[in-house]
Amino acid sequence: MANQAVVENLTRTRARAMQDRVETSQNERIAKRHWRIPEVAVGLALMLGGALGAILLSRSGDSIVVVVGVARDLHRGEKIDAQDLIAIETPLSLSSSFVVEEQAASLIGQTVLVDLQASTPLTEAMFSNQPQLQPSEALTSAAVQQGNYPIDLAVGDSVRVVTVPDIALSQTAQPEMFDQIVTVWSLTKHEDDDTALVTFRSSLNLSLAIARAGEVHIVRVANQQQQTSITKAED
Repeated sequence: MANQAVVENLTRTRARAMQDRVETSQNERIAKRHWRIPEVAVGLALMLGGALGAILLSRSGDSIVVVVGVARDLHRGEKIDAQDLIAIETPLSLSSSFVVEEQAASLIGQTVLVDLQASTPLTEAMFSNQPQLQPSEALTSAAVQQGNYPIDLAVGDSVRVVTVPDIALSQTAQPEMFDQIVTVWSLTKHEDDDTALVTFRSSLNLSLAIARAGEVHIVRVANQQQQTSITKAED
């Protein structure tokens, strides 16, 4: 009887263990089926993302524009010739500050203001249409206090210069305005103080007067083209 009870107990235990293994296996299969759904979703998302990226990449070629660059190294003061210009492709998003292909002809004869390396795209700040200095001319810079020059003063403006003598070098403080009209060659406004560094293109004598001045004032006048137009209108 005891042996019979042991056999029955083992049989029930084995049956229960087998049933537990079956239930565990079924639960694992169910869990795996549940995990397949998010895995498939992630895979689809990656596929769609890759396809979208490929489409955007292929369409990016449509946003290429042609700008003007230099074909060789150019040094400051050189004049631009037709052979110095080449076409450079650049993304549309980066092209707003560059000279576009349609404006290339307007660069011929202009003077380079900075040293440029070959294949550099051109911006309007890199060149000027001002003629080169003559032997009787000079460039002279002065630190001009805010309020002593027009707030919208710009490079290329025609101006007259008013100088106030340096009291350390002169016994008079009488200001003097010069009749000669000079050109603003460059202009740099400093954000950390109230001065602007202005470079004038003028005669040698006026350059010397500007260099000796203790204070400089700038008076803007009509340029030659404006004066010609005014004279014709009065006639």
